[in-house]
Amino acid sequence: MDASQSDSDSPQYQEALDWLFQRINYERTTDIPYRSRNFKLDRMHDFMHQLGDPQSRLKVIHVAGTKGKGSTSAFLSNILWQAGYHVGRFTSPHLERLEERYWLDGGNCTAEDIVELVDAMRPVVARMDENASAEDRLTFFEITTAMGFLLFAKRGVDFAVIEVGLGGRLDSTNVCQPHLCIITSISRDHTALLGDTLAEIAGEKTGIIKPDVPVISGVMAREAQEVIATVASQNHSALDQLGDQFTSVPLPNSWKEAESAGLFEQAFEFQWQANSKQQLVIRVKGDHQVANAGLAVAAVEKLRELGHDISSEALQSGLKTTQLPARIECLSERPIVIVDAAHNDASAAALVDVLQKHFPDRRCHLVFASSGDKDHAAVLSQLLGVFQQAWFTKYGFSSRATSPQQLLKVLDSIEYDRTLPIHTAEEAKVAFHEALAAMEKEDVLVVTGSFFIAAEFKRFWREVGANTQTATSPATR
Repeated sequence: MDASQSDSDSPQYQEALDWLFQRINYERTTDIPYRSRNFKLDRMHDFMHQLGDPQSRLKVIHVAGTKGKGSTSAFLSNILWQAGYHVGRFTSPHLERLEERYWLDGGNCTAEDIVELVDAMRPVVARMDENASAEDRLTFFEITTAMGFLLFAKRGVDFAVIEVGLGGRLDSTNVCQPHLCIITSISRDHTALLGDTLAEIAGEKTGIIKPDVPVISGVMAREAQEVIATVASQNHSALDQLGDQFTSVPLPNSWKEAESAGLFEQAFEFQWQANSKQQLVIRVKGDHQVANAGLAVAAVEKLRELGHDISSEALQSGLKTTQLPARIECLSERPIVIVDAAHNDASAAALVDVLQKHFPDRRCHLVFASSGDKDHAAVLSQLLGVFQQAWFTKYGFSSRATSPQQLLKVLDSIEYDRTLPIHTAEEAKVAFHEALAAMEKEDVLVVTGSFFIAAEFKRFWREVGANTQTATSPATR
């Protein structure tokens, strides 16, 4: 059973989860044979064919990228739903419940949906297992991906926004024929699997590009842009690049004016090709989210060109009402408690930028836990300079967790203020309690490093936060 599920769920649901989580799950291991037989798409194609190829009945918007793909997917799916379309969104990983991976028209699917989908998977998986070796059986991600395609096809969604899990070329989601492709960003993550250079990583991400399918790119590194442009040209796919065909720029001081009114908003200016500039608003922190929102707006513009009706009102409403769990998510305003899933240097830099911009005079406390396959030196080099205290810990329900002692060893290889107090705790709850106890009322607590520690803290906060919290942020009500 997934540790994030409730003991009060039905026996059928718990049994369905048990069946799923006993499959090979590369989200919870550092040993990911990306270039082995386990990551070849012929098995996934066979699986989908035996399920009736539900992906072929969907209008898919396929989203890849090192970071930003979850946020971009959330903005876009919410806009399309606000425009009156039936929309499904598949993302990974989930924070607390498996249902979070399957968003339908403004909410997650139900536990009953999970049971029905697993029941549909079982006979097909059993047949395929009979002819497969133990290491060549369908994985957790392949099955949960297929569940998404099947659910959205059964519900007859108008659009299915599908987020890539890892890479792109060999990802299980890459069995679809998309209506539109989006590549959000390219930075160094999973380098042992995807390549040592940005160009090599871009080569894996561009594996989602299909002939004559338009591409929206938010990639800013020149060497990665060149790869994307080459692959798009080879596929005769129209390419619209952030900074060239469209722009998305934060408006100066807009967040200060909004915060003085007690509600966070961030305004930005978007321009599509030679069209007039638009001023738009999101209610999440970070200049990087302006870029992600801009990619969603660019996708809307491309969909309009393809004949889809999406009003300006739906665009504005969709942006303003999008919430992004564990993406610099403010759980409380007094004390200020932020939970974030930053797990590479780029996402850590984005988090630091938000802290420096929005809380420049506050004492900040860090609780950090991460996975063994991450570049901890790069992440901690970004983070440590803005905190007054730090706790290294580990999350409790995955073998991917890096021990606090291993994180301490990383410090020998990076530059940081050696007077910074750094504590260790084998149990995450101990770190959470110690960090909260060390805070004064105007301080900021940041819990970050992975989706796993973000999920663990959100459960902890629900249990104890009500006794600490005196005002909740509007986004969490």
